[in-house]
Amino acid sequence: MNLDGGGPARAASIRERNERLVLRLIFRKGPLSQSEAAKLTGLKPPTVFRIYSELERAGLIVADASRRAGPTERKGRRPQDYRVVPSAGYAVGVDFWAGSAAAVVQDFSSRLVASRIASFVSPPDAESAQASIETIITEVLAEAGVGPESLLGIGVGAPGSVSVDDGVVHFYSRIPGMRGFPLGARLKERFGVPVNLHNNASVVAMAEHRYGVASGVGSLFSFLIRSGLGGAYLVGGKALVDRGRTAFEVGHLSVDMSGQPCSCGNTGCLENYLSEDAFLAAASGLIGNATGCEGLAALDALLCEGDRALELALAPSLAIASAAVRNIRRLLAPEAVLFVTRSAALSRRLAQAATADEACDDGRFGPPGAPVLAAAYDPLLACRAACDLVYDAFFEGGLSIAKEEP
Repeated sequence: MNLDGGGPARAASIRERNERLVLRLIFRKGPLSQSEAAKLTGLKPPTVFRIYSELERAGLIVADASRRAGPTERKGRRPQDYRVVPSAGYAVGVDFWAGSAAAVVQDFSSRLVASRIASFVSPPDAESAQASIETIITEVLAEAGVGPESLLGIGVGAPGSVSVDDGVVHFYSRIPGMRGFPLGARLKERFGVPVNLHNNASVVAMAEHRYGVASGVGSLFSFLIRSGLGGAYLVGGKALVDRGRTAFEVGHLSVDMSGQPCSCGNTGCLENYLSEDAFLAAASGLIGNATGCEGLAALDALLCEGDRALELALAPSLAIASAAVRNIRRLLAPEAVLFVTRSAALSRRLAQAATADEACDDGRFGPPGAPVLAAAYDPLLACRAACDLVYDAFFEGGLSIAKEEP
């Protein structure tokens, strides 16, 4: 298709773009009249009328009288609202790492239809992880009663360095064999639908930006702390990538050249100091040999109690986290910084330490008063953002919900 010249090809492209624009607006804002759509998009009313007619004929939108029910003082014909048809298509969202995998099915109105969470007894290898992800997707689709023919696509938040263009996990040390692993292509082959892969630190940040504590923030840097440390930088709600590959592998920034060796081949990487294992090791004298979720629960309880001994034990780690925030502010000047861990109390304590550190700084770097936020990792919320990867790609790619051949 030649978009540079005139003629039917260019006209068709403009029509399709306008249709995507209007459908995305109805999808995001809920019931919407034609006059409201014309005002919000700047399109002429006859154009909007044609688009609404096409979308309704395609089974993507339907009239909705719920918003304007009841008496009105306005004279004349009551405006007719339209909403998306929930059953027009479904999205699967997946988030996984070395400890667990989660999946949800949402309909075209973003309503949660079914969900699954599965823990790994021990970190799987790449092939086992692939099989587990396929199983959990199959199970959640069965629970929802949705077949692949009704799917718009699958969105995946994957750990490590990820290529969003070709769906390859380039490097994730905690799942053996997950290096140059074509996860997206394999899932597309298995289910016969488009697969949108992104780094899970970015997906978690997107979830908090759209639905959580970072709502409305213009630019956001997020630290995701689990078995390792991931980073994401969002501007206008979109994660920054470099040539189609996820960026900001802050966990593998060397902060101590004489420190411990890292799986990436570097020494003294930041995630050696900011990870679940590092925090649990620092608190081991207080929580014993507790590890994993049990250890985090014990740590969380002591933090909530304000245990002084724990505060002293965590002081070095909190200082490193504060320095990391300071460096990010000087490098990127985000409007807000976010800590996400599997412990709500730990996330809050990290944010408090970084906030106190910033109060002692001279304020030369970053927007003044930029907050440091905290959130507990929510796998289902992350899966919701993974579904958004599907919806966003659908609106960018066109209105056809016909599936590609597997």
